[in-house]
Parts: sequence; C-alpha cells; structure tokens
Amino acid sequence: MKSIGFIGLGNMGLPMVANLLKAGYRVHAYDVRREAVDLAAAQGAAPAASPAEAASRAEAVVTMVPNSPDVEVAYLGPKGVLDGARSGQVAIDMSTIDPATTRRVGARLEAAGVQMLDAPVSGGVPGAVAGTLTIMVGGDPAVFAQARPILGTMGKNVVHVGPLGSGEVAKICNNLLAGVSMIAAAEAFTIGLRAGVDPKILHEIIRTSSGNCWAIENNCPVPGLVPKSASNRDFTPGFMTDLMAKDLSLARAAARDLGVPCFTGALAHDLYMLASRHGLGRKDFSSVIQLLTASEGVATG
Repeated sequence: MKSIGFIGLGNMGLPMVANLLKAGYRVHAYDVRREAVDLAAAQGAAPAASPAEAASRAEAVVTMVPNSPDVEVAYLGPKGVLDGARSGQVAIDMSTIDPATTRRVGARLEAAGVQMLDAPVSGGVPGAVAGTLTIMVGGDPAVFAQARPILGTMGKNVVHVGPLGSGEVAKICNNLLAGVSMIAAAEAFTIGLRAGVDPKILHEIIRTSSGNCWAIENNCPVPGLVPKSASNRDFTPGFMTDLMAKDLSLARAAARDLGVPCFTGALAHDLYMLASRHGLGRKDFSSVIQLLTASEGVATG
C-alpha cells in the first residue's frame, strides 16, 4: 500500500503526513480547513476536496480528527470515506475517541468490504514531528500486519492491543494516568514554590525519587527545568488542555460503562475543564499549573 488518503491535517496530522511523504508514500490530503490542505500540498501531498475523494484515490485511508462526531462525519457523512471506499481497502483511525464509536463505524465499513483499525497515538506534536509516536492498535491481526509499514513510518512503538476498539481503551488508560500525574506534579511544585524551595533542587529530588513520572522527566510544568517542556515556550501545546479534558471524559465514560470507580480521573477531568474555562484550553495541558498558582502569586512562566 503506497497510496494513502489522509484526513485531518491539524497539529498532529500535518507532521504525520510529512513523514509519510518522506518515506515515499503518495498522500491525498483532506481537511475541513483549506489552509491546512494548502500546507500539506506545499509539502508534496495531493489535495483532495472531500474524504470520499481522498479515499477513492488511495489504497489505505488514515484519519486523525479531534473527537467521535468528527470520525463519524469523516467516514459516514456526506462525501465521507464510505462514499469513496472500495472493497479491500484498509481504514486506520488514529483519533482518540470512544471505543463504541470505533466499533460502530468499523461495522459499517466492514459491510462495504473495508477493514478498519483503531490506532490512537501518544507522544504529542514532538512525537508526530520526529516519527516516534507510540501507536496502540486494535483490529484484526492480519490487517494490522498489512498496515504495519504505514504505522511504522509515523511511530516508533507500534503495538497490537487486541480486537477493534482495544487501541482506544489503551489510549484512554494511558491518558488517564498522564492527566492525573500532571496535576500531581503541578500541585507538588506549587507547594514547593510557595514554601520557597528552589525548583531546580526540588525537581532533581523528585526525578531521582519515588515521585518521578513522565511529567517530571519530559514536560515539567515549571519552566527552565526540562529543555523540551512546553512551560519553556509559554505552554505552546504538545497536547492541548482541551484534548486532555476530552480524553478524561472518555475515561470517565468507559469506567461508568464498566462499573469501575474513577475517582482521581473524575477530579482531574473537572480541573482540566476548569482550566479550559479560564482560557487555558488551547495551551499545553501542563498549563494547569497556572490555574493552581493564579491565586498564590507564584511565577510559573
């Protein structure tokens, strides 16, 4: 499969398209925003006027859109992928959505002879640019094997999780941990800063102790401590607060459907929603520290 219809050219989708083009794939690109299609075309992609057109020109389809309704529209709506699809094609949805939507869309595609994989990603914009994303895949193992070269162009860690929808479950579990631990890191540094502890010393202590986590190592909410942190760039997003709030809502829904408690996830979801309402929705999710420190007079960048 060397020809790909790619739908969704946002902060993640555009660099993923760039990596596919560098690997020699022919990419037919579509987005609801014309300017995004123009950016993809400037990198060498062929512009498409609709998801159906992109699918009709390709052997495989990749979608990377924000949420469940967007996925349904992209595949099942007017001029959607289903309108341009052919039997034998593979559709790879790399969005983070609820597993029930994945399975519903997958059933519609399968009836038309199109095999679907769900393949949400972790690694944010830096991982999309570098082609080092972790990709969690659900679907038929044979279809996964067929699509593995495409996924390997965009990700470093490509893992088959289980049946269709399993990739979404794995992503929801991962982001539940990421969201909760970022808030814990923000709270810890807020306490330390308020008490006058040097943040560099506090960071080194936590980094080498039992409180260490991904937020501390890779995206510390206090600037000047980790070179690649969004806090060093006024919280320019690697992963937006609004998207973390969306993913935590999916985790809460999954927990509710399964009858599983989700105490910290629910609290984290509420806090990210509050951060969004305070103007932090388009900033990196580590900007939640600004909500915690706003009333304390503590400088965090």
